Amino acid sequence: MADLITSSLFHDAADLFTLEHQGRAFTMLRHPVERAVSMYYYRTRGENADIDPSVTLEDYARGEGIENNWLTRFLTDRMEGELLKEDLDNAMDILSRKFLIGFLDDGEESIARMMKYFGWTYAEDSTKKMLQEDCVKELIDDGTNRNIEGYELPKKGTQAYALISWQTQFDVKLYEYALGVFETQTKHWGTKARKKALKKKKGGK
Repeated sequence: MADLITSSLFHDAADLFTLEHQGRAFTMLRHPVERAVSMYYYRTRGENADIDPSVTLEDYARGEGIENNWLTRFLTDRMEGELLKEDLDNAMDILSRKFLIGFLDDGEESIARMMKYFGWTYAEDSTKKMLQEDCVKELIDDGTNRNIEGYELPKKGTQAYALISWQTQFDVKLYEYALGVFETQTKHWGTKARKKALKKKKGGK
């Protein structure tokens, strides 16, 4: 039996589990605008590009390829049609109740939480432990399935940024909500350093 299953298809993956064989979910998030821009360059410039490179970022954001509120739709299984506030509320509820939250730009802390959450530990053998730690560090620094195409994010105030923000408006709100969930989860799953920093932050208010 597998110890870990990875999938972007939350509802389909959930069908693999039962009351007798329950799962625990975690996710690694990135800012929706950054994700959308990365996907544009991957799909127009990457090795497996499926969109003509003549399509501009603005055209892409108008609807020529962009995924509209991808995270909200996948969490709520609303892949088509207009999203409503109720869908966002549902996505927030699912994210807070079902997931341990992690962030790609806070990789070291996020992976430490996952290890604690699932009871994962490094090998006792010092050599194996060093190899495992190096593997984790490489994963944090270099990522996996990363878009190797160099790109810059559009600046706020530009048409491209406005269009992408509109296409990801629910996801941006969901991302901001997830930041709060991440902070709340610090109490149980955060590292000692992060708990200390959070305590200091709250004490300074």
